[in-house]
Amino acid sequence: MTVAYSLDVATSGLFTQIKVLLRWKGSVWKSIWSELLIWLLLYSVLSVIYRVLLNKAQREVFEQLCTFFDTFSVFIPVTFMLGFYVSIVYNRWTKVFDNVGWIDTSALTIAQYIRGTSERARLIRRNCVRYMIVAQAMVFRDVSPAIRRRFPTMRHLISAGLLTEDEMAEFDAIVSPQSKYWQPIQWLFSLVTVAKDEGLIADYYLYVDLMDKMRDFRTKILNLVIFDMVPIPLVYTQVVNLAVRTYFLLALFGRQFLENSNNIPGAKWKIDIYFPIMTSLQIVFIIGWLKVSEVMLNPLGEDDEDFETNWIIERNLQVGYAVVDQAYGRFPIIKRDPFWEEETPQTMDTPTSTRKPHTHMQGSCINMNEADLDNGLISYVRRRSRSFGDDESSSVVTETTRANSNASMLPRHMWAQPRSKISNAIAKLYKSEPEPRRASVCVAALDLNHRRPSVDFREIENPEKADDVILDVPALVQERIRIAKQQAVKIEMPEDTNSQPTSPEEDKSAISPSANNVKWFVEEMPVIEEEDEKAHRKTPRNLSASSFGNKNQSGGGGDFT
Repeated sequence: MTVAYSLDVATSGLFTQIKVLLRWKGSVWKSIWSELLIWLLLYSVLSVIYRVLLNKAQREVFEQLCTFFDTFSVFIPVTFMLGFYVSIVYNRWTKVFDNVGWIDTSALTIAQYIRGTSERARLIRRNCVRYMIVAQAMVFRDVSPAIRRRFPTMRHLISAGLLTEDEMAEFDAIVSPQSKYWQPIQWLFSLVTVAKDEGLIADYYLYVDLMDKMRDFRTKILNLVIFDMVPIPLVYTQVVNLAVRTYFLLALFGRQFLENSNNIPGAKWKIDIYFPIMTSLQIVFIIGWLKVSEVMLNPLGEDDEDFETNWIIERNLQVGYAVVDQAYGRFPIIKRDPFWEEETPQTMDTPTSTRKPHTHMQGSCINMNEADLDNGLISYVRRRSRSFGDDESSSVVTETTRANSNASMLPRHMWAQPRSKISNAIAKLYKSEPEPRRASVCVAALDLNHRRPSVDFREIENPEKADDVILDVPALVQERIRIAKQQAVKIEMPEDTNSQPTSPEEDKSAISPSANNVKWFVEEMPVIEEEDEKAHRKTPRNLSASSFGNKNQSGGGGDFT
């Protein structure tokens, strides 16, 4: 069974890890002590032979050999190969644990979907759980040595109470050269179908969902067989073990103390301390790392850290029967809970638990300094209604935040289709009687469109079909300004304190747009379009909800000059 030490490391402290290091069962000391002892004995034998038994000539040969092994042993990539290998083994270990198979979910589903208090309903529920345990035991017999010793043959399942004589006869009646893990699951599915036919399962949806839960359990335990049949490639395991053990075999010579190391080219300066401290630590770390992979390579074995498969079968059997039989249909009497009258319920604390303050889950920016926040400005990025190919595609307008803003913004979809929306709206304006306010809106539109060679827009007879025509807004505005001048219509523009006319001619023509004109056009365009829709008795479309709200706040759209 896996060694549990979670309680020992629940609270970090000065001596927390010391208590963990002093454990023996499942520890690194228990894993590597035999190999470390053998290596130290061989190292001591070579050291005694070098110091006592060899003559001068033999010592020189031994020293050259030790220097060679110490120099070229670094060519073995021990840590690189071992790191990847342990990572692969660990991922496999976690997948095996996820597929061990726990019966809780399936048992709860059986108890809730197969209803009835009769003996027949009870038999079906209990047999469903038992057949699931039989399938799991058959799988564990083939992948776990501990379960194989417990159930050497299928007849031992009868002695254990998992199968009956009749069920064993039915099992043997099906002759197959393959393992018959599927047969108990087939009995299980047949029982569920019988329960559906007898009306113990109320709905077809419940029947399908119950089948899915049982199929998931079957898939998980079958994955254990697949993991056992297809292990990590043998060559990978051999290469890693060979690299690690060869490295320390060469270290028996390369880490020896040499008396004449000063006269040997490439030899290192060493202190004769008789005991190889650093190499021993290296064995603890690297061999211990290798032992980790050996323990996790097959977690269904009998190591200290392997899964307790015997306990898993017993636990699933007990929990499954308790859920579908003893606890079936039982629940406490429904009463008011102790916090019925409390708006903010809080549980009681013991004197030990109240020693530490409680922390609340909240965002990290809640306690942010308000001085670092800009609470006065909001920036809007608005696309300009321009023809394709313009240099600038957007402008940023920054305005002071107001509690009740009466300004209307042009809907986003109108910016997405500037030609079919803006140009059509302006064309409609010019087909009606020219008004100073509408003429000013069209003049302000000049700042949103570059001046290009115009076309004769007087050929547009039906403004309702203006979406099919590519309109040049600047040319249209200039044309209508010329007509307005001929009819002596005064064009009023909003006041602009930031822009001054460069000449009297520009002041008279009122066609010199500015930033305020652009802002005013953006705010006025939804109101103009809404008035046109009302005039034709049509439901306003393609307008944002903010436009209607702003219209009501501003009194239905008064005069804008």
